[in-house]
Amino acid sequence: MGNVDQAEGLRRLMSFARARTVAFVGGTRGAGATRSVINFARALARKGRRVLVVDENFASRNIAESFGMRACFDLKHVIGGDCSLEQALLRGPDDIVVLPAARAARTLPRLDAASAERAIQCFSELDRSADIVLLDARNDAQEPSPFASAVQEVIVIVSPGPSSITGGYAAVKRMSRGHRRRRFHILVNRSQHDDTADRVFRNMSEAATRHLQVDLDYMGAIPHDPEAGSGAAFHSAKLIETARLFSEHAGVMLRWTAPQEGASRLDTFMQRAIYESRLIAAGTGA
Repeated sequence: MGNVDQAEGLRRLMSFARARTVAFVGGTRGAGATRSVINFARALARKGRRVLVVDENFASRNIAESFGMRACFDLKHVIGGDCSLEQALLRGPDDIVVLPAARAARTLPRLDAASAERAIQCFSELDRSADIVLLDARNDAQEPSPFASAVQEVIVIVSPGPSSITGGYAAVKRMSRGHRRRRFHILVNRSQHDDTADRVFRNMSEAATRHLQVDLDYMGAIPHDPEAGSGAAFHSAKLIETARLFSEHAGVMLRWTAPQEGASRLDTFMQRAIYESRLIAAGTGA
């Protein structure tokens, strides 16, 4: 019996080591962060990973609605004892699991001890069933994301437009100063030409290095989706190419340097999110 228990303990430790938490932050509304989360989730699931998506957005086209699902509960309801964790989880295509958490994100700073413990317990349970967690994070200067402060990696999604580039740089600035983060991954979305995407990244990287002392990692570019009516065959070819690129980017993500021991446990992730949310609320964080 002792050997069985020891083997089970080893498997759990190994599962902790595999867990990753990655936030997606859009430079502006419409930059494509939500669509990127969906594409990464599907690509990772097709590589055999158990994917959990935490959705922090109230937007009408959030993750659940994009998958054709309707969310009846939020993580806030689980923490408050109004439903079970299983009732709040949504099952999407490719066995992707979605946890709506927009309401919970706004209540984290005010949780009492018992509620905080329930929140941590929720993620302790999820730790046994997820290899990677993707966060569709809100980008709000007035109300920064507490979950984004606790993830291991951040991907900033920008498009070539000036407002998106400015918004993406502002998000990097806010998280580097408020969350003390020193590395960000940049994905240029809806780029028609590789040289345009390269120029966008170079400009952001030079400014970030000079003024923020942070490192930006260029993930690459995703081509602009053709508008409806461009021709069904052409549209289909573009979708196939986009899926291929996201699959490549997902493969790169899986090769990122592993976090420090213990940092990948999802109960630790929630503990950090609660702590950071209280710092933010007190004015000492972002």
